Amino acid sequence: MPPRPDPSARRGSHLPRAQAPQRPAPWAPGQQPLVGKVHAPLSKAVVPRRRRGRWLTHGVPTVLGGVIGLGSFLTLGVSSLVGGAGLLAPLLAGLGIAVVVGGGSALLLRNRGPRPVRLGRGGAAEIPTATRTMLEKIVKDSRQQRRRLQRMQRRARGSAVSQILHRAETLLARIDALLGSAAIQSRRASDGDVMLLEGMADRYVPDLVDALEDTVGFLAPTTTEDARARAIENLHSIDEQLVVLGESIDRVENDIIAGVTRSLDVHSEFLRARFSDSASDPFIDR
Repeated sequence: MPPRPDPSARRGSHLPRAQAPQRPAPWAPGQQPLVGKVHAPLSKAVVPRRRRGRWLTHGVPTVLGGVIGLGSFLTLGVSSLVGGAGLLAPLLAGLGIAVVVGGGSALLLRNRGPRPVRLGRGGAAEIPTATRTMLEKIVKDSRQQRRRLQRMQRRARGSAVSQILHRAETLLARIDALLGSAAIQSRRASDGDVMLLEGMADRYVPDLVDALEDTVGFLAPTTTEDARARAIENLHSIDEQLVVLGESIDRVENDIIAGVTRSLDVHSEFLRARFSDSASDPFIDR
């Protein structure tokens, strides 16, 4: 039986990044890696999807449905008049075609919401009750803040504000990705990383979004130069604080990956010793 990895290794020991192992050792054929998923920096799982504008989600389906519906009505109407029938049937058919085409295109072009966080995936250990309560609260807070950011993005003016909103939404997406990992779900509610994620979703990010809402109104051209300059300074401060929060997420992610790497190293060393002993055993060849 392979030795059980040290539980403290899964939580990480807050080692500097330079000390974290750079490459996990290979595992034996037929073995599966430990529970966890590593996302690329630009993976859709940790980067929010770019939202489509109202001209695309509402304007295009309306115009497309109207044009096709009108064309259908004219085509059917001419045929109906030639045949001596009325225009009621072509009108109803044109309206129906317009509704179907417009509704279908609107469905295809709609802005899709983020994937929900799945707690307690099949095959994972049972989540402690207190931890589940904490994680569910974080998921709820994160969902509320992401909806709030999406509403602000529709009214955002200027690249600086849009960049800050995108950074905040990316931060919440990374928090959701961590909540879905077995490494976080297996911890206690009092764990430092769990409490850090709860603080980000419940206090830090909402406070920065509040400050952003209060600041955006002073960026209008009618604002005095002094007030506008102070508002721009506030934007830089908000952006810098979001960067600091992102670095904390980096540290949590690196600790989880370092813990998985150490567990794989222990497992690899056991397999190497076990199968090397078996290969040198003369009774195996009999």
